[in-house]
Amino acid sequence: MLNHRTIQIILDFDGTITTKDTIEPLVQSAIAFNHPSLSPSERSQTPEGEAWDNCKSQYLAELAEHYEKENNEPNDGAAVTGLAGLEREQRSLDALRDVELASVQRVGESGIFKGIPMEAFREMGRAAAMTGEAEGKDNRAVVVREDFRGFLGWLNQIVGGEFGVISVNWSWKWVRGVLDVVIGNFNVKIIYGYVVANDIDGSTGMIRGYPLHMLARRRTYLLTTADKLLAQKLMLHDKFSLGAVSPQPLTVYIGDSPTDLSPLLHADIGIIMESPSSTPGALRNLIEKCGYRVLPASKYKELYRKGDSEKVAILLSVNNFMEIKDSGMLEDEKWDPTAAKEAWKKAESED
Repeated sequence: MLNHRTIQIILDFDGTITTKDTIEPLVQSAIAFNHPSLSPSERSQTPEGEAWDNCKSQYLAELAEHYEKENNEPNDGAAVTGLAGLEREQRSLDALRDVELASVQRVGESGIFKGIPMEAFREMGRAAAMTGEAEGKDNRAVVVREDFRGFLGWLNQIVGGEFGVISVNWSWKWVRGVLDVVIGNFNVKIIYGYVVANDIDGSTGMIRGYPLHMLARRRTYLLTTADKLLAQKLMLHDKFSLGAVSPQPLTVYIGDSPTDLSPLLHADIGIIMESPSSTPGALRNLIEKCGYRVLPASKYKELYRKGDSEKVAILLSVNNFMEIKDSGMLEDEKWDPTAAKEAWKKAESED
């Protein structure tokens, strides 16, 4: 890596910083806010609880219908690999936008979030991430990966990097609340904007987008991989467009799901956070389907190079955050992933 480059790390939230998706805990926190005296089983019988079950059922049905229609579309049967394959997969993921948008509108209209003060979402996020035990078991609704705080400390003190979060979560205040518990008064450098995710208007209960274009006051829903890519580009532009940083920063993106595909490919270094299960994740499968490899972070020097199988490795993977630290990649002043990536893309375009 070239010396004196600022390192900017952008992370996904659900399943990357946390151990699993947090939409369910967010909804359950909202229902509990309006029905604080009820037990979890009793809350499921409330109008909001029943509405949530209906929303989930309709979403899954529409998702299945979308994939069935996609699978039935005529094609010549030939596999599309390489850069064209990656572009095709991104278009396929972006086509889910109508399904996702219908879902968030349906949830908003259900009234689950109606009447909840806007700042209450941040407090609900804090409460969900607070450590607590009941009958000897950790009863946190949201669990952050245990080495995340240590990773941020190393990033801040040793590497001197900055970090931000981009998420398709429905409430950026909820995400901030969870991170408040983990980071606390931790003196960590953050990217302007820090957390970019959707927002909830408690007065109406509707889920709305994030004001990515601050001056225009226009809100953009973050629902697909294309939306996250736009947020990533704007976050990078806002931070480094003042001309004060030279040379260009090294960009790193860490994510765990197909909605992270485009941001992973856009960064100088894309890192997949593997799920706790032993089976390969959907994101890794997409990369391999397109004829590329994913390497463990310890083999970072082989990134963007062909291996013995003649397949180029275009992403790295880790099982936890400290594997990034232990790999040494962000402290390797002789390694330049930006140049390696440019050389790979040039070679691919000439084939």
